[in-house]
Amino acid sequence: MELVRNVETEHSDYLYIRNILKKGYTNLNIIAGLCRNVHIKNAKAKINNLVEWGQVEKVLVEEYGDVKKYKYFLKKQSPSYYSAAGIDQLGGWQSENKFRLKLTFDNLLSCISKFYTIPKSEILGRCRKREIVICRQMFCYIARKNMPDKSLSTIGRFLNRDHSTVIHSIDAAESLVTWNKTFAKEFNKLNNYIKTNL
Repeated sequence: MELVRNVETEHSDYLYIRNILKKGYTNLNIIAGLCRNVHIKNAKAKINNLVEWGQVEKVLVEEYGDVKKYKYFLKKQSPSYYSAAGIDQLGGWQSENKFRLKLTFDNLLSCISKFYTIPKSEILGRCRKREIVICRQMFCYIARKNMPDKSLSTIGRFLNRDHSTVIHSIDAAESLVTWNKTFAKEFNKLNNYIKTNL
């Protein structure tokens, strides 16, 4: 299975906006200004998209006649990766205990390695090629979502990375699955592949 290489760039814009909101910025003009500083275009429209998608809350704080002032807050609950991948209800191998019990780091690494046709040694190595980094990100993301007893440090030790790298990998993978429709389809295929190969 060939890895999707033409990854849309807009997902990183949304991730940056979410990070600004996490830091406590709530004013639309300030958020848009911070986005302009890093050359993110159409920041206000992207914030409104986040509101539409239910990831950001738009709160009316002042009203003067026809003029309304809003503040924007990141909703505490992260978007479900099931809904992001186009699955309306919980299902698939993630919800089936018999599959979850079979899921180990070694099994997961083998499945990801075979699915993307990238050797396990390269995924565990230091190479920074995009296709290999995505494999690591998917490993961290799936391990975290389906092995709640495993800590970030434990996942990191298996990959020879620290826990902060694991956190970044999970955020990056979640962003890809959420904002990139092509990648979301690929993620569904990966889930099905893991289910049939565990």
